[in-house]
Amino acid sequence: MGKKNVVIAGAGKIGRGYLAELFQEGGYHTTFLVHSPKKTEQLRAQGSYIIFRGNKEETAVEEVMISGYDAYCTETEQAQCVQALVDTQYAMLPVYPVACPDLGKLLAQAINRKAAESPEEAFDIYMCVNFLQSTKIIRECILPHLDEAGKAYFDKNVGITETLVGRLVVDATPEMLAKDPLAISAGYGDSLYADPDALKAGVPEGVRVGLQDRLGARFTYKIWSTNMKHFAVSLYGSYLGYTYVREATIDPYAEKCVREMADNEAVYGVAAEYGLTAEEVKRDFARDPWATWSNPESNDGFARVVFDMRRKLSKPDRDIGPALACLKGGKIPFFLASIAALAMIYHNPEDPTSCELKEILEKDGVFGVLREFSGLSEEDKDERMLMELIRDQYIALNK
Repeated sequence: MGKKNVVIAGAGKIGRGYLAELFQEGGYHTTFLVHSPKKTEQLRAQGSYIIFRGNKEETAVEEVMISGYDAYCTETEQAQCVQALVDTQYAMLPVYPVACPDLGKLLAQAINRKAAESPEEAFDIYMCVNFLQSTKIIRECILPHLDEAGKAYFDKNVGITETLVGRLVVDATPEMLAKDPLAISAGYGDSLYADPDALKAGVPEGVRVGLQDRLGARFTYKIWSTNMKHFAVSLYGSYLGYTYVREATIDPYAEKCVREMADNEAVYGVAAEYGLTAEEVKRDFARDPWATWSNPESNDGFARVVFDMRRKLSKPDRDIGPALACLKGGKIPFFLASIAALAMIYHNPEDPTSCELKEILEKDGVFGVLREFSGLSEEDKDERMLMELIRDQYIALNK
Protein backbone atom coordinates (compact mmCIF):
# COMPACT_ATOMS: atom_id res chain seq x y z
CA MET A 1 0.00 0.00 0.00
CA GLY A 2 2.93 2.37 0.62
CA LYS A 3 1.25 5.07 2.68
CA LYS A 4 0.23 4.40 6.26
CA ASN A 5 -3.45 5.30 6.45
CA VAL A 6 -6.18 4.67 8.99
CA VAL A 7 -9.89 5.43 8.84
CA ILE A 8 -11.72 6.31 12.05
CA ALA A 9 -15.46 6.05 11.42
CA GLY A 10 -16.72 8.48 14.01
CA ALA A 11 -15.39 11.76 15.35
CA GLY A 12 -16.73 11.46 18.86
CA LYS A 13 -14.85 11.17 22.09
CA ILE A 14 -13.13 7.80 21.57
CA GLY A 15 -12.32 8.47 17.92
CA ARG A 16 -10.81 11.91 18.43
CA GLY A 17 -9.63 11.53 22.02
CA TYR A 18 -8.02 8.09 21.90
CA LEU A 19 -7.66 6.37 18.52
CA ALA A 20 -6.40 9.44 16.68
CA GLU A 21 -3.54 9.84 19.15
CA LEU A 22 -2.54 6.16 18.96
CA PHE A 23 -2.31 6.25 15.17
CA GLN A 24 -0.72 9.71 14.98
CA GLU A 25 2.05 8.43 17.26
CA GLY A 26 2.53 5.53 14.86
CA GLY A 27 3.00 7.86 11.89
CA TYR A 28 -0.38 7.20 10.24
CA HIS A 29 -2.50 9.62 8.28
CA THR A 30 -6.00 9.68 9.78
CA THR A 31 -9.27 10.15 7.92
CA PHE A 32 -12.36 10.75 10.04
CA LEU A 33 -15.73 9.67 8.67
CA VAL A 34 -18.21 12.03 10.30
CA HIS A 35 -21.99 11.81 10.36
CA SER A 36 -22.63 15.52 10.92
CA PRO A 37 -21.89 17.93 8.02
CA LYS A 38 -21.41 20.71 10.58
CA LYS A 39 -18.83 18.73 12.57
CA THR A 40 -17.08 17.74 9.34
CA GLU A 41 -16.67 21.38 8.32
CA GLN A 42 -15.54 22.36 11.80
CA LEU A 43 -12.81 19.71 11.78
CA ARG A 44 -11.64 20.81 8.33
CA ALA A 45 -11.72 24.52 9.09
CA GLN A 46 -9.78 24.21 12.31
CA GLY A 47 -7.29 21.64 10.97
CA SER A 48 -6.21 20.50 14.44
CA TYR A 49 -7.45 20.08 17.98
CA ILE A 50 -6.11 19.45 21.47
CA ILE A 51 -6.54 16.39 23.67
CA PHE A 52 -6.20 17.43 27.31
CA ARG A 53 -4.96 14.08 28.57
CA GLY A 54 -3.87 12.82 31.95
CA ASN A 55 -0.30 11.59 32.26
CA LYS A 56 0.53 7.99 33.07
CA GLU A 57 0.24 8.58 36.81
CA GLU A 58 -2.98 10.63 36.34
CA THR A 59 -1.30 13.40 38.35
CA ALA A 60 -1.15 16.11 35.68
CA VAL A 61 -2.81 17.11 32.42
CA GLU A 62 -0.82 17.08 29.19
CA GLU A 63 -1.83 18.72 25.91
CA VAL A 64 -1.63 16.53 22.80
CA MET A 65 -2.14 18.23 19.43
CA ILE A 66 -3.86 16.17 16.71
CA SER A 67 -3.38 17.54 13.19
CA GLY A 68 -2.90 16.61 9.54
CA TYR A 69 -6.12 14.61 9.25
CA ASP A 70 -8.87 14.54 6.63
CA ALA A 71 -12.58 14.56 7.42
CA TYR A 72 -15.46 13.47 5.17
CA CYS A 73 -19.18 13.44 5.84
CA THR A 74 -20.89 10.06 5.58
CA GLU A 75 -24.15 11.80 4.63
CA THR A 76 -22.93 14.08 1.83
CA GLU A 77 -19.52 12.71 0.75
CA GLN A 78 -20.00 8.97 0.47
CA ALA A 79 -17.66 8.58 -2.51
CA GLN A 80 -14.79 10.13 -0.54
CA CYS A 81 -15.63 7.95 2.48
CA VAL A 82 -15.52 4.80 0.38
CA GLN A 83 -12.24 5.85 -1.25
CA ALA A 84 -10.66 6.41 2.17
CA LEU A 85 -11.69 2.89 3.18
CA VAL A 86 -10.28 1.47 -0.06
CA ASP A 87 -6.96 3.19 0.70
CA THR A 88 -6.48 1.66 4.16
CA GLN A 89 -6.03 -1.74 5.77
CA TYR A 90 -7.41 -0.51 9.10
CA ALA A 91 -10.91 0.76 9.84
CA MET A 92 -11.63 1.76 13.43
CA LEU A 93 -15.31 1.89 14.40
CA PRO A 94 -15.94 3.78 17.67
CA VAL A 95 -19.70 3.86 17.07
CA TYR A 96 -23.12 3.22 18.57
CA PRO A 97 -25.27 0.33 17.28
CA VAL A 98 -27.53 2.75 15.39
CA ALA A 99 -24.63 3.71 13.10
CA CYS A 100 -23.83 0.15 12.02
CA PRO A 101 -26.32 -0.24 9.13
CA ASP A 102 -25.08 2.85 7.26
CA LEU A 103 -21.42 2.07 7.96
CA GLY A 104 -22.02 -1.51 6.85
CA LYS A 105 -23.09 -0.22 3.41
CA LEU A 106 -19.98 1.98 3.10
CA LEU A 107 -17.71 -0.86 4.21
CA ALA A 108 -19.36 -3.21 1.72
CA GLN A 109 -18.77 -0.76 -1.14
CA ALA A 110 -15.11 -0.51 -0.15
CA ILE A 111 -14.78 -4.28 0.13
CA ASN A 112 -16.29 -4.76 -3.34
CA ARG A 113 -13.72 -2.26 -4.67
CA LYS A 114 -10.87 -3.97 -2.82
CA ALA A 115 -11.89 -7.32 -4.28
CA ALA A 116 -11.48 -5.87 -7.76
CA GLU A 117 -8.45 -3.62 -7.22
CA SER A 118 -6.29 -5.34 -4.56
CA PRO A 119 -7.66 -8.88 -4.08
CA GLU A 120 -4.71 -10.10 -2.00
CA GLU A 121 -4.63 -7.22 0.49
CA ALA A 122 -5.97 -7.85 4.00
CA PHE A 123 -8.41 -5.50 5.69
CA ASP A 124 -9.21 -5.36 9.42
CA ILE A 125 -12.19 -3.75 11.12
CA TYR A 126 -11.78 -2.86 14.79
CA MET A 127 -14.99 -2.48 16.81
CA CYS A 128 -14.05 0.10 19.46
CA VAL A 129 -17.40 0.04 21.22
CA ASN A 130 -19.22 -0.48 24.50
CA PHE A 131 -21.86 -2.97 23.43
CA LEU A 132 -21.83 -6.73 23.12
CA GLN A 133 -22.06 -8.78 19.89
CA SER A 134 -20.62 -5.87 17.89
CA THR A 135 -18.69 -8.07 15.44
CA LYS A 136 -21.84 -10.05 14.67
CA ILE A 137 -23.85 -6.85 14.19
CA ILE A 138 -21.42 -5.18 11.78
CA ARG A 139 -20.93 -8.44 9.84
CA GLU A 140 -24.69 -8.69 9.32
CA CYS A 141 -24.75 -5.07 8.14
CA ILE A 142 -22.00 -5.67 5.56
CA LEU A 143 -22.88 -9.05 4.02
CA PRO A 144 -26.16 -8.15 2.23
CA HIS A 145 -24.38 -5.45 0.20
CA LEU A 146 -21.46 -7.51 -1.11
CA ASP A 147 -21.23 -8.74 -4.69
CA GLU A 148 -19.90 -12.25 -5.40
CA ALA A 149 -16.26 -11.14 -5.59
CA GLY A 150 -16.75 -9.06 -2.45
CA LYS A 151 -18.10 -12.07 -0.55
CA ALA A 152 -15.10 -14.16 -1.54
CA TYR A 153 -12.73 -11.34 -0.53
CA PHE A 154 -14.61 -10.87 2.75
CA ASP A 155 -14.29 -14.55 3.67
CA LYS A 156 -10.59 -14.66 2.84
CA ASN A 157 -9.18 -11.24 3.72
CA VAL A 158 -11.44 -9.32 6.14
CA GLY A 159 -10.91 -9.55 9.87
CA ILE A 160 -13.35 -8.13 12.42
CA THR A 161 -12.20 -7.85 16.01
CA GLU A 162 -13.68 -6.64 19.26
CA THR A 163 -11.33 -4.38 21.21
CA LEU A 164 -10.76 -3.31 24.77
CA VAL A 165 -10.85 0.48 24.85
CA GLY A 166 -8.53 1.47 27.65
CA ARG A 167 -9.12 5.20 27.96
CA LEU A 168 -11.93 7.25 29.47
CA VAL A 169 -12.77 10.27 27.31
CA VAL A 170 -15.28 12.88 28.49
CA ASP A 171 -16.58 16.33 27.59
CA ALA A 172 -14.03 19.11 27.80
CA THR A 173 -14.38 21.70 30.53
CA PRO A 174 -15.37 25.29 29.67
CA GLU A 175 -11.76 26.34 30.22
CA MET A 176 -10.53 23.76 27.70
CA LEU A 177 -13.17 24.75 25.17
CA ALA A 178 -12.21 28.40 25.54
CA LYS A 179 -8.72 27.43 24.37
CA ASP A 180 -9.93 25.03 21.66
CA PRO A 181 -13.60 24.58 20.60
CA LEU A 182 -12.80 21.02 19.50
CA ALA A 183 -10.98 20.12 22.70
CA ILE A 184 -11.29 16.63 24.20
CA SER A 185 -10.67 15.67 27.84
CA ALA A 186 -9.23 12.21 28.47
CA GLY A 187 -7.49 9.89 30.88
CA TYR A 188 -4.21 8.19 30.00
CA GLY A 189 -4.92 4.75 28.47
CA ASP A 190 -1.93 3.99 26.27
CA SER A 191 -2.98 0.82 24.41
CA LEU A 192 -5.87 -0.69 22.48
CA TYR A 193 -6.30 -4.45 22.82
CA ALA A 194 -7.52 -6.76 20.04
CA ASP A 195 -8.12 -10.45 19.40
CA PRO A 196 -5.08 -11.98 17.64
CA ASP A 197 -7.15 -14.74 16.07
CA ALA A 198 -9.51 -12.24 14.37
CA LEU A 199 -6.90 -10.13 12.55
CA LYS A 200 -5.98 -10.65 8.91
CA ALA A 201 -3.67 -7.65 8.32
CA GLY A 202 -1.80 -8.00 11.60
CA VAL A 203 -1.13 -5.31 14.15
CA PRO A 204 -0.63 -1.85 12.61
CA GLU A 205 3.09 -1.12 12.57
CA GLY A 206 4.16 1.32 15.28
CA VAL A 207 0.73 1.56 16.91
CA ARG A 208 0.13 0.52 20.50
CA VAL A 209 -2.29 -2.29 19.74
CA GLY A 210 -1.90 -5.16 22.16
CA LEU A 211 -3.09 -8.72 21.66
CA GLN A 212 -5.05 -10.48 24.37
CA ASP A 213 -6.18 -14.06 24.82
CA ARG A 214 -9.76 -14.77 25.99
CA LEU A 215 -10.80 -11.42 24.54
CA GLY A 216 -14.49 -12.38 24.59
CA ALA A 217 -14.37 -12.91 28.35
CA ARG A 218 -12.26 -9.78 28.83
CA PHE A 219 -14.66 -7.69 26.76
CA THR A 220 -17.65 -9.05 28.68
CA TYR A 221 -15.83 -8.19 31.90
CA LYS A 222 -15.34 -4.64 30.63
CA ILE A 223 -19.06 -4.25 29.95
CA TRP A 224 -20.36 -6.14 32.98
CA SER A 225 -17.85 -4.78 35.50
CA THR A 226 -16.17 -1.54 34.34
CA ASN A 227 -19.08 -0.08 32.39
CA MET A 228 -21.56 -1.36 34.97
CA LYS A 229 -19.72 0.49 37.75
CA HIS A 230 -19.65 3.73 35.75
CA PHE A 231 -23.38 3.41 35.03
CA ALA A 232 -24.16 2.43 38.61
CA VAL A 233 -22.18 5.14 40.39
CA SER A 234 -23.87 7.72 38.17
CA LEU A 235 -27.32 6.40 39.12
CA TYR A 236 -26.41 6.32 42.80
CA GLY A 237 -24.99 9.84 42.49
CA SER A 238 -28.21 11.15 40.95
CA TYR A 239 -30.26 9.36 43.59
CA LEU A 240 -28.14 10.90 46.37
CA GLY A 241 -28.43 14.41 44.93
CA TYR A 242 -24.98 14.97 43.48
CA THR A 243 -24.19 16.72 40.19
CA TYR A 244 -20.96 15.12 38.95
CA VAL A 245 -19.67 11.56 38.73
CA ARG A 246 -16.57 12.54 40.72
CA GLU A 247 -18.78 13.53 43.67
CA ALA A 248 -20.56 10.20 43.66
CA THR A 249 -17.29 8.24 43.60
CA ILE A 250 -16.25 9.63 47.00
CA ASP A 251 -19.60 9.00 48.70
CA PRO A 252 -18.96 6.05 51.09
CA TYR A 253 -22.40 4.50 50.54
CA ALA A 254 -22.24 4.70 46.75
CA GLU A 255 -18.68 3.41 46.67
CA LYS A 256 -19.51 0.46 48.93
CA CYS A 257 -22.62 -0.52 46.94
CA VAL A 258 -20.95 -0.22 43.54
CA ARG A 259 -17.21 -0.71 43.79
CA GLU A 260 -17.40 -3.62 46.21
CA MET A 261 -20.81 -5.28 46.34
CA ALA A 262 -22.16 -4.88 42.80
CA ASP A 263 -18.73 -5.54 41.33
CA ASN A 264 -18.40 -8.77 43.31
CA GLU A 265 -21.67 -9.89 41.73
CA ALA A 266 -20.46 -8.84 38.27
CA VAL A 267 -17.22 -10.81 38.69
CA TYR A 268 -19.24 -13.85 39.76
CA GLY A 269 -21.43 -13.42 36.66
CA VAL A 270 -18.43 -13.27 34.28
CA ALA A 271 -16.89 -16.31 35.97
CA ALA A 272 -20.15 -18.27 35.68
CA GLU A 273 -20.61 -17.25 32.04
CA TYR A 274 -17.14 -18.38 30.92
CA GLY A 275 -16.46 -21.32 33.24
CA LEU A 276 -13.81 -19.47 35.25
CA THR A 277 -13.37 -18.84 38.95
CA ALA A 278 -13.94 -15.41 40.47
CA GLU A 279 -10.29 -15.43 41.52
CA GLU A 280 -9.20 -15.98 37.90
CA VAL A 281 -11.39 -13.12 36.68
CA LYS A 282 -10.05 -10.74 39.34
CA ARG A 283 -6.45 -11.80 38.77
CA ASP A 284 -6.42 -11.77 34.97
CA PHE A 285 -9.06 -9.23 33.92
CA ALA A 286 -9.36 -6.68 36.71
CA ARG A 287 -8.96 -3.00 35.99
CA ASP A 288 -10.20 -0.21 38.20
CA PRO A 289 -10.76 3.23 36.62
CA TRP A 290 -12.23 4.67 39.85
CA ALA A 291 -9.33 7.10 40.25
CA THR A 292 -10.01 8.50 36.76
CA TRP A 293 -13.71 8.94 37.54
CA SER A 294 -12.76 10.66 40.83
CA ASN A 295 -10.49 13.21 39.14
CA PRO A 296 -11.33 16.56 40.78
CA GLU A 297 -10.79 18.33 37.44
CA SER A 298 -13.54 16.31 35.75
CA ASN A 299 -17.01 17.73 35.18
CA ASP A 300 -18.39 14.49 33.77
CA GLY A 301 -22.11 14.48 34.50
CA PHE A 302 -24.61 11.68 35.00
CA ALA A 303 -26.61 12.42 31.84
CA ARG A 304 -23.76 11.41 29.52
CA VAL A 305 -22.99 8.18 31.35
CA VAL A 306 -26.60 7.08 31.79
CA PHE A 307 -27.83 8.17 28.32
CA ASP A 308 -29.64 5.55 26.21
CA MET A 309 -31.51 3.44 28.75
CA ARG A 310 -32.76 1.06 26.06
CA ARG A 311 -29.24 -0.13 25.34
CA LYS A 312 -27.94 0.00 28.90
CA LEU A 313 -30.88 -1.96 30.32
CA SER A 314 -30.94 -4.48 27.46
CA LYS A 315 -30.66 -8.15 28.35
CA PRO A 316 -26.97 -8.71 27.45
CA ASP A 317 -25.67 -5.35 28.65
CA ARG A 318 -23.96 -3.94 31.73
CA ASP A 319 -26.56 -4.63 34.43
CA ILE A 320 -29.16 -7.17 33.35
CA GLY A 321 -26.51 -9.37 31.68
CA PRO A 322 -24.39 -10.05 34.78
CA ALA A 323 -27.49 -10.25 36.96
CA LEU A 324 -28.91 -13.10 34.85
CA ALA A 325 -25.49 -14.80 34.78
CA CYS A 326 -25.43 -14.65 38.59
CA LEU A 327 -28.84 -16.28 38.86
CA LYS A 328 -27.92 -19.01 36.41
CA GLY A 329 -24.78 -19.63 38.47
CA GLY A 330 -26.69 -19.78 41.75
CA LYS A 331 -26.06 -16.30 43.20
CA ILE A 332 -28.71 -13.68 44.06
CA PRO A 333 -27.74 -10.36 42.33
CA PHE A 334 -29.05 -8.10 45.08
CA PHE A 335 -26.94 -5.05 44.26
CA LEU A 336 -27.17 -5.41 40.48
CA ALA A 337 -30.95 -5.44 40.91
CA SER A 338 -30.70 -2.20 42.89
CA ILE A 339 -28.95 -0.57 39.92
CA ALA A 340 -31.83 -1.48 37.61
CA ALA A 341 -34.25 -0.14 40.23
CA LEU A 342 -32.33 3.15 40.39
CA ALA A 343 -32.56 3.34 36.59
CA MET A 344 -36.35 3.32 37.02
CA ILE A 345 -36.13 6.19 39.50
CA TYR A 346 -33.68 8.28 37.42
CA HIS A 347 -35.18 10.68 34.89
CA ASN A 348 -33.56 12.93 32.30
CA PRO A 349 -36.14 14.85 30.22
CA GLU A 350 -33.51 15.40 27.49
CA ASP A 351 -32.98 11.66 26.97
CA PRO A 352 -35.83 10.23 24.84
CA THR A 353 -35.28 6.71 26.19
CA SER A 354 -35.50 7.99 29.77
CA CYS A 355 -38.81 9.66 28.92
CA GLU A 356 -40.03 6.48 27.25
CA LEU A 357 -39.06 4.46 30.32
CA LYS A 358 -41.01 6.83 32.57
CA GLU A 359 -44.13 6.52 30.41
CA ILE A 360 -44.00 2.72 30.42
CA LEU A 361 -43.32 2.69 34.17
CA GLU A 362 -46.38 4.82 34.88
CA LYS A 363 -48.57 2.69 32.63
CA ASP A 364 -47.27 -0.87 33.12
CA GLY A 365 -45.00 -0.73 36.17
CA VAL A 366 -41.52 -2.18 36.64
CA PHE A 367 -42.42 -5.43 34.88
CA GLY A 368 -43.57 -3.46 31.84
CA VAL A 369 -40.23 -1.64 31.60
CA LEU A 370 -38.28 -4.88 31.97
CA ARG A 371 -40.35 -6.59 29.28
CA GLU A 372 -39.92 -3.69 26.84
CA PHE A 373 -36.36 -2.49 27.56
CA SER A 374 -34.69 -5.70 28.79
CA GLY A 375 -36.65 -8.36 26.93
CA LEU A 376 -37.31 -10.25 30.18
CA SER A 377 -40.20 -12.68 30.47
CA GLU A 378 -42.10 -14.07 33.45
CA GLU A 379 -42.15 -17.42 31.65
CA ASP A 380 -38.43 -17.92 32.35
CA LYS A 381 -37.74 -18.86 35.98
CA ASP A 382 -34.51 -16.86 36.35
CA GLU A 383 -35.85 -13.86 34.46
CA ARG A 384 -39.00 -13.76 36.59
CA MET A 385 -36.91 -13.94 39.77
CA LEU A 386 -34.82 -11.00 38.55
CA MET A 387 -37.94 -9.02 37.63
CA GLU A 388 -39.36 -9.57 41.10
CA LEU A 389 -36.09 -8.62 42.75
CA ILE A 390 -35.82 -5.38 40.74
CA ARG A 391 -39.46 -4.54 41.49
CA ASP A 392 -38.92 -5.05 45.23
CA GLN A 393 -35.74 -2.94 45.14
CA TYR A 394 -37.64 -0.22 43.31
CA ILE A 395 -40.31 -0.18 46.03
CA ALA A 396 -37.64 -0.03 48.75
CA LEU A 397 -35.58 2.73 47.09
CA ASN A 398 -38.35 4.90 45.67
CA LYS A 399 -38.66 7.89 47.99
